Amino acid sequence: MRTLPSKRMSLLTEREAQLVLSSAPRNLAELSPRELRGRIARTRRLMEKYQDAAQRQRREALRKELPSRSRRAEGNRNTLQKAEYFALTLERFEKRLAMLERKAQARTRAASSPVPRRAKRAAPARAAMEGRKPARRTRVAGRTAKASRQKRGGALKQERFPSLKRQAQASGRGRRTQGQRDARR
Repeated sequence: MRTLPSKRMSLLTEREAQLVLSSAPRNLAELSPRELRGRIARTRRLMEKYQDAAQRQRREALRKELPSRSRRAEGNRNTLQKAEYFALTLERFEKRLAMLERKAQARTRAASSPVPRRAKRAAPARAAMEGRKPARRTRVAGRTAKASRQKRGGALKQERFPSLKRQAQASGRGRRTQGQRDARR
């Protein structure tokens, strides 16, 4: 049963709709395994909440249970639909997390597999170096090169979390208005 996205989204609250929309394939690619686990937990809680509500509404409609509100539940079609949307969302999140975990396992297996040994370099005059520590080598292409390309601190977090983008924008606005007030004094 295909429904229009507007009809589907009208059943959901804004935060629920954002959660469902974040399970779209283009949005899933941006999520880290940690973020996926958090969203899986949220989605599972919401799915169970609406399944329980649908079950309670069904029992009320069949007059097997006293109504929890002043009005008896007439039906539970919308609640069942919401539970179904969250079940599908949960499935998409779990598939993506499983795929990321398989990739990570493949990487660790490849890293831990034995590499063919190369010919060892001839040690330059070991007898002359007796009693001294070997020269310390710095890695040029390793972490240092990678760290210089990456952003640090808040800028990186703001890219990853939309809520922090909004928060940073709001706090910046507050600082600007305070600066304008101070300038007027």
